Amino acid sequence: MIELTGNSKFFRVGNSFGLRLTKKDKEILNATPGDEFEKIISPDGQSVTFRKKQTVSPQTQKMIAELFNENQELMKRLK
Repeated sequence: MIELTGNSKFFRVGNSFGLRLTKKDKEILNATPGDEFEKIISPDGQSVTFRKKQTVSPQTQKMIAELFNENQELMKRLK
């Protein structure tokens, strides 16, 4: 596991704020614009952890949709 340390600049973007990532950070995260991250702020407000959200493949989404369609009655009863 690669651990990368360094500084990041806090800045304003319109009505929001951001933390700048380096090109190396982007490469290690395998991040592209539009990727979603989970944000965890420590109780003392001194640290922030970002975790890249896992994506679901189109094949998995199709399989889930098929299972739900095949078992509609069961799904209704489980509500």
